[in-house]
Amino acid sequence: MNQLERDLREALRRREPPEGLEERILARAQRSEVRSPSWTWLAVAAMLVLMVGGFGIVQEQRRRAEGERAKEQLMVAFRITGSKLRDVRERIVAIPQRVIQRSQE
Repeated sequence: MNQLERDLREALRRREPPEGLEERILARAQRSEVRSPSWTWLAVAAMLVLMVGGFGIVQEQRRRAEGERAKEQLMVAFRITGSKLRDVRERIVAIPQRVIQRSQE
């Protein structure tokens, strides 16, 4: 048997565990016990979902308000345009009357 085999045999030889090993292992296992998600994590996840949903609702309300403002501005523009067109129509209608008046003078 060569030296490598003897070293290997010595390293793999059965030995008694040190005193208190079992208690230390159990204590460590209890401290680092894998836990299921706690209510805190579930509450945080629920809050995140609500925040994202709330953000979407706020964005939708903002878009709707912008649309309403755009609609109001368009209606004002239509009123102004209508008023100007009426003025132009009245002037055009009045042209023949002026021409008749000038020809009679």
